[in-house]
Amino acid sequence: MNKKKFFALLLSGCLALGLLSGCGGSSTPPAGDNGGRGADGAGAPAADTRTLTLASTLGSNTSIIQVSNDMSAAVKEATGGAIDIQTFPDSTLGGQVDFLEGVSMGTVDMCIIAAGALEDFYDQYALYSVPFLFRDAEHTYQFFQSEASQAINDEFLNRTGMRVIGLFNEGFRQVWTKGKAVRSLADFSGLKLRVPDVTLYVNMFTALGCSTQVLPVGDLYTGLQTGLVEGMELPIGSVYGASTYEQVDYCTMTNHIGGAMMLLVNESVWQSLSDEQRAAVLENVEIASAQDRQNLVELNDGYVSDITESGVEFIELTDEARAEMVEAMNSVVSELYGDVLDSSLLESIRSMS
Repeated sequence: MNKKKFFALLLSGCLALGLLSGCGGSSTPPAGDNGGRGADGAGAPAADTRTLTLASTLGSNTSIIQVSNDMSAAVKEATGGAIDIQTFPDSTLGGQVDFLEGVSMGTVDMCIIAAGALEDFYDQYALYSVPFLFRDAEHTYQFFQSEASQAINDEFLNRTGMRVIGLFNEGFRQVWTKGKAVRSLADFSGLKLRVPDVTLYVNMFTALGCSTQVLPVGDLYTGLQTGLVEGMELPIGSVYGASTYEQVDYCTMTNHIGGAMMLLVNESVWQSLSDEQRAAVLENVEIASAQDRQNLVELNDGYVSDITESGVEFIELTDEARAEMVEAMNSVVSELYGDVLDSSLLESIRSMS
């Protein structure tokens, strides 16, 4: 769905809601939702309990959903049962576009969504897609807490009626190769690397010197086995889960693009909470975000240990090698984001210690 169509739907939805109760946030779902039971499924909620929906496409076994469930339980306890955030993972309530429509119109209270999905509604979120900009999840969170990030989130709120209150991370993408180790920019030359059918990724690895090959992720194992491709770029968890590490010899820890995920809330819903309730939500969102970053480290450490035992060598880039790759990205960043992102902002992010 394009931006114009989205905002047309938003306007018509707000007008329709306005005839009834104003274009605002939702409160407790109809009695039919969750069988009229609380989050623990035991009995009807108290009359003063506010039930909020939190939608996500992520699986229920992922770190982000697990810490979100812990966050919800902590918020309920901190507010004396007044705020009950019920999480709906596994695309139960639809896809990311559905969530954006729902949260902006108030039919969904909260959602967790990829930062890249917000670019159509405010182009400054493109910075989360800039190759080699963020070193790791901690660096990303450091920027998220900055004044520059807050200014972006505030403008997004003004445009859409959706407030960003948290940041999670699915993990950074790495380069995996067969028969040839990548330790410097020169090692990318001629490498047949599988990339998704996305302009950013094709342009990025072409600029690094690769012979990029667009291939469905489901065909990767066979593609590596037959020599159709010599490498891939995917997060550690994805490679571990699909066992494609069995067909490679090296993993270069490039961290070229991360998986930033934003926690959004409908602004009318947010303003309907008391100061104490909002403080309780923010405090526990921060705790959940920190736990998610720790989980990401621990999970990856476990995956790396298992993959290393299988014979794959993990390679850490030197500062010089990373600087070469950042330099090689100048043309790509200029072409895709030159008219959108301020170069001084990107440099200030890179220089964060």
